[in-house]
Amino acid sequence: MAPEKHCEGGHTATGHPAHRPDAVDDLDTVGAAEVGHYPMESMEEYLLDALERLDASEMRADHLQHALEHSRTIGAAIGVLMAMDKVTQAEAFDRLREASMSQNRKLHVVAHEVVERGAL
Repeated sequence: MAPEKHCEGGHTATGHPAHRPDAVDDLDTVGAAEVGHYPMESMEEYLLDALERLDASEMRADHLQHALEHSRTIGAAIGVLMAMDKVTQAEAFDRLREASMSQNRKLHVVAHEVVERGAL
């Protein structure tokens, strides 16, 4: 493979940025100097923003995973109540919700007990 030819503007003929020997490769030694064409402050801001977005995405994924698990448990409990008490899906959910509120307990906790016991 032939080495890439460098064009004006510090890019190779394929459009990729050319390696500049005068550019600083080690960010730790840069301080407030510039890295490539970007001031260090904007690079730090970009990285901090990216880390915050990544953290928010991970938290959202965690919450969605828990919601999916709870949804499955609640659905199973509704099915148990429908089969055992011969009621509709809406009636089974209402019974589950009312039990949750009267006991001041989370719906998914009550649902889990219904699945385990086979009754409300």
